[in-house]
Amino acid sequence: KVTGEAIENTLQVEVTQEQIDAFRDDGFLCIERITNDDEIRRLRLVYDQIFADRPGEERGLFYDLAAPRGHDGRELLPQVLGPDLTFPELRETLHYRNAKRLAAALMGLNANTVTLGGHMILKPARYGSETPWHQDEAYWNPAEMLNSLSVWMSLDEATIESGCMQFIPGSHRGDIREHRHIDNNPLVHGLVTDDVDPSAAVTCPVAPGGATFHHSGTLHYTGPNTTENARRAYVLVCS
Repeated sequence: KVTGEAIENTLQVEVTQEQIDAFRDDGFLCIERITNDDEIRRLRLVYDQIFADRPGEERGLFYDLAAPRGHDGRELLPQVLGPDLTFPELRETLHYRNAKRLAAALMGLNANTVTLGGHMILKPARYGSETPWHQDEAYWNPAEMLNSLSVWMSLDEATIESGCMQFIPGSHRGDIREHRHIDNNPLVHGLVTDDVDPSAAVTCPVAPGGATFHHSGTLHYTGPNTTENARRAYVLVCS
């Protein structure tokens, strides 16, 4: 449960101490709403324009996470890094402000010290690829580990069938597992670990505007999109 009240074009969202404790124990938290319907409609327009224009592709900011870079087939899991570089107004949204404040509360930090970086991941309708089990820290330099979490917001109905988030509770308290490139192909950016028991997973379906928070060490996964609609996700990494 999340406390929130929509007033005109705002939505003030708070997390309880119980939710903070649960996040620190489990390594993840799911909330029903992080922004309002009006903003979701506006964000969908921005999102669709970004994926149509492919900004920063020549600089490596747009690529298929689940396939070799530069492939000429259909995109399985396209991702754009730093969408706020093209649309700086994204930093003024309710989503951005609420994510920063709630992330600070979950991490025990002053919100003024929290920095955010964004990326968007698209699962195309009917064939969007899974995002296999992994820990975000597997992508990072071990010498530069930060106290961080990701805020994953869906712009669409996120279900098991369309690729909602799934987590392994408590996995952030262990070591970083051994990871390999998807298909064992070093030209594929995405990573996967085989050191996971999927039967322990907790599934977190959300409605548009719902969000999950997860620690950078938490094992997580999203399944393939087998539905007739795209699944659009906007992620903010807070540290």
